[in-house]
Amino acid sequence: MKNKGFTLIECAVALMVLSLFLLGTLGVFQQSKQVQQAVYGRNAQEWHVFLIQFEDKLAEGTFSRVASNKIYYNKVNSATNREYECRIELNSNRNEIAIREKNGYEPVLTEVRKLQFRKSSQYILFTVTFLNGEQKNGKWTIDKT
Repeated sequence: MKNKGFTLIECAVALMVLSLFLLGTLGVFQQSKQVQQAVYGRNAQEWHVFLIQFEDKLAEGTFSRVASNKIYYNKVNSATNREYECRIELNSNRNEIAIREKNGYEPVLTEVRKLQFRKSSQYILFTVTFLNGEQKNGKWTIDKT
């Protein structure tokens, strides 16, 4: 009577198939990590656009005051010639930094976990922490006009 079972060749083939499967799975994980870095790498581009928008918005008005996660500036309504307060702040519910003017809301930087402003006599330092843990720092010089 013959015993049914695997031969040495069948075991070797099964091990080769298993190792090829594991190598393929490893390749997929490495590829997904590269894709994830490319997707989250847009933070660098978005950061530079944010810096430009930040400076442009503050140049439209005059600096007023700063809080831990908000910066306030005043603008003049051209129609009524009255001054009104605007702010750039972190919306933690949406994980984004937004500009608030009158009743408007303009998101300018997304995927943000934390925003912190610090004021010195001549400039404002700010630190942005993204959801992926990356931190970026910025500095805005207060215009003395």
